[in-house]
Amino acid sequence: MILSEKISLLRKKNGWSQEELAQQLGVSRQSVSKWEGSQSVPDLDKLLLMSQIFGVSVDYLVKDEKGSEDIEYTQSAPDTSFPSVSVEEANCFLSDRIAAAKQIAAGVSICILSPVTLLLLGGLSNLEHTPVTEAMAAGFGISVLLCMVACAVVLFIRSGMKLEKYKYITENEFSSEYGVTGIAKTRQEQYAPTYLKGICAGVAACILGVIPLLIAGCFEAPDLILISCLCLLLIFCAAAVPVLIIVGMTNESFHQLLQEGDFTPDGKRRSRRSSAISTAYWCIVTAIYLAVNYDNRHWDITWVVWPIAGVLFAALMGILGVLDKNRD
Repeated sequence: MILSEKISLLRKKNGWSQEELAQQLGVSRQSVSKWEGSQSVPDLDKLLLMSQIFGVSVDYLVKDEKGSEDIEYTQSAPDTSFPSVSVEEANCFLSDRIAAAKQIAAGVSICILSPVTLLLLGGLSNLEHTPVTEAMAAGFGISVLLCMVACAVVLFIRSGMKLEKYKYITENEFSSEYGVTGIAKTRQEQYAPTYLKGICAGVAACILGVIPLLIAGCFEAPDLILISCLCLLLIFCAAAVPVLIIVGMTNESFHQLLQEGDFTPDGKRRSRRSSAISTAYWCIVTAIYLAVNYDNRHWDITWVVWPIAGVLFAALMGILGVLDKNRD
């Protein structure tokens, strides 16, 4: 049991509301709420006053209990050989990480929707008696695509700048001050139902988006109908993928603070290598895509290179992961 839980438990045992306890301590109700929510830690003078009000020792308040039910919250003294993360820094990291996740999710959604205009105009240009020519479709469609991608890149850059100051948490090993591990564990457990619902909803939406395209294919629908169904699939994905990104990054931030899973010291070293490979890989894919379409201009067909490249990238990362495990 950590400090925040003890304050809440002792307050309820005495039958006090947060407002009543705040009056006795000479603070605002919001301060008590933040203490109980592990969002901040009371000052030493408030701890001394609480020990008198509750009739317990300061040691009881600030030290983790050793009971079997609370052993997961126990942590050793911070290792001074690494950067130290305080409770305030941990809360700021979680808040900024969630804000950045929303910007990244919006950018990804824009990227997914960016070829819709090009696809629809390309389909219209193939109809008879239509004022839309292939040149007009390509010119306007690509212009819209590039504008949307530019907006997405701005969002990616802003989110990256917001998280730049937390590299000592995300990329390097660090030590945690008292309360950080408890806060991360508590918030991770509270977020678990939201994470599960988000994953299920996102995956379900992506799967359901394929159904119109499959039905159109079964009935050998005209090209414009097939293209419209494909655009509908992109819209479904544009709605679903951001949900997956937000819940995934939020849940990932807890693992980063706890330095577990893929965010152990060894995992972070592997991640830095994978990041370098990823950058090179997607730059090469983009260069090939632009080079192939420079002459033939079949933008409405060659977009398929992106999902293929995504599958190959996942396979490449999987192979590297297996090699790492064998090396270990």
